[in-house]
Amino acid sequence: MCAVLAIYGKEDILAYVRGALDDKEEQQEIESLVKSDLRAADVVENIQADDIGDDGTFDIEAFRRLRKLREIANKVGARS
Repeated sequence: MCAVLAIYGKEDILAYVRGALDDKEEQQEIESLVKSDLRAADVVENIQADDIGDDGTFDIEAFRRLRKLREIANKVGARS
C-alpha cells in the first residue's frame, strides 16, 4: 500500500513526532510517506518546536523522532 499525504497529513506526522502512534506499522507508513512524497518531506522540514511541545516544554524523544524524519526528508530533497 502506498501512503499518500491525503491520507496521512500534518497531524499524523505530528502524532508520529509526539510519540502518539502505538502501531509500528503506522510509524513505518509515516516514514515511507516522508521518503516517497516531497510534500510530506516539506511538512517535516516546516515543523517548529512549538508544534510538538506544550507551553515551552522540551521532549528529547520527540526531538529524536523529528530528527529521524528530517534525515529522511533531507535525503529526498525537501526544501528547508
